Amino acid sequence: MARAPAALRLVADRAARALAAAGAPAAGDGLAAAVSGGADSLALLHAMRTLAGPRGWRLAVVTVDHGLRSGSAADAAFVVDHAKALGLDARLETLAPAELARHRSAGQEGAARAARYGALWRAAGELGCGWLATGHTLDDQAETVLLQLLRGAGPDGLAGMTVRNGRLLRPLLGVRRAETRGCCAAVGVDWREDPTNDEPGPLRNRVRQRLLPLLEELRPGAAVALARTAGLAADERDWLDPLVAATLAEARATTEGSGEPQGGAPVDPEGSGEPRGGAPVDPEASGAVAVDAGALAELPISLARRVVRAAARQAGATPPDAEATDRVVALAAGLARGAPARPGAETRWPGGRAWRDAAAVVLEAPAH
Repeated sequence: MARAPAALRLVADRAARALAAAGAPAAGDGLAAAVSGGADSLALLHAMRTLAGPRGWRLAVVTVDHGLRSGSAADAAFVVDHAKALGLDARLETLAPAELARHRSAGQEGAARAARYGALWRAAGELGCGWLATGHTLDDQAETVLLQLLRGAGPDGLAGMTVRNGRLLRPLLGVRRAETRGCCAAVGVDWREDPTNDEPGPLRNRVRQRLLPLLEELRPGAAVALARTAGLAADERDWLDPLVAATLAEARATTEGSGEPQGGAPVDPEGSGEPRGGAPVDPEASGAVAVDAGALAELPISLARRVVRAAARQAGATPPDAEATDRVVALAAGLARGAPARPGAETRWPGGRAWRDAAAVVLEAPAH
């Protein structure tokens, strides 16, 4: 067998080290590569193909057609054809408008992301794959850190993305975007360009097109430094996670009872402003998480913020940003001081909300 091109070996070697450190996948596991047709995801595909055989992974390809722009169907068909040419099983998922509408509370970008991952996991499962790999690169990590800084995120936000998050793998976080293009050129595959990446509107596009190049001009190596910052913040988060989990468990254990929020029934999370159903809601039965307000209010503020975000994740909600997190802590502080409840006392953020319930603060995801 011919030796793989150097550009492909570079990407594959870095991916192999990242996955070895993450401890996944194991021999015999099914791994679905999420491929859009862009250079990053195609480099991911070829790197995983290089690694899969020697490591005993069952590799397949999944792709999603959002139907949000012209040419998306052709891009998805290109991915399927390329996978088949490589001898790999492939699955194409086409999103229906209803799937995007189901997640509209998370905003346009959040809805597209949630619907896309739902489709990717569905396709991976149909192919018998328990792992899903995406082509996020070091440049994506640097952009994410900058976006989090601009949003006023705390240390958790600066941690950015991780190589392994549950069953989701990002093997290319140590690979530069220029290197994925070099990989594609070396294996002779022409990648697709998504024209929406060049639109000036989305903040991420402006960070990619203007801010990060300026930072590289001012301080060469800025992207690598930002990615290193993410790694350091992630290490701190991993060290604190057991403390946060134990603190949340104690705060949940002291919560007695549940019911409708003080001041009336929960407001419809879909934004109609009407009470949902008219009957008291049992937070634990509805998948929400109730946290004792007094216990939360007595915590050091840094720990309280982490507990709030952890509670949101347990409830299936999107973790609140820094501003919304502080509003949730303020709800708890008000309850702990015995402040009088006002009707509908709650706070919302894209993908979640928190409301007052007797001596507790309840966090939950919006109803779909």
